[in-house]
Amino acid sequence: MRTMLLSFKADVYKRVITGEKIYEHRKVFPDEPILAYLYVSAPVKAIVGIIKLENKISIESWKDKYFYDTDAIARIDAYLEHHKYAMEITEFQETNSISLEKLRVDLPGFVVPQMYYYIDDSELLNYLEMNLKPIGKKIVHDFSNISSNLICKN
Repeated sequence: MRTMLLSFKADVYKRVITGEKIYEHRKVFPDEPILAYLYVSAPVKAIVGIIKLENKISIESWKDKYFYDTDAIARIDAYLEHHKYAMEITEFQETNSISLEKLRVDLPGFVVPQMYYYIDDSELLNYLEMNLKPIGKKIVHDFSNISSNLICKN
């Protein structure tokens, strides 16, 4: 499993915390499972959690699977304007927050991801493993029975 630092907007992150967001959508995504540390942009500006992403899916393929649901097809078409793939958020764990200011002090040269970047075997990964602590209960999603109303949700 590869490890990355993944950037989210604050409003998107709120939906991850509540368990409402079960897929991550991107134009480009790796084929393998990912452990991702989450950086949330302004106004949060901090690393705040860890998610596991698995089972990359072509969003286009959902048009065949959910052909019977015109609302789902409309949502899929809207998502396809900006995204090509989805990955299942199989687990999410909120952590203590490490601010951008602290990251820049502790790790000179720290770069905020525009989308994501890999951090396998890096000083940043070692730092995160040493300094992030879980908060609350881990959210685990079961994808055994996904209905059309759960895909491509805003």
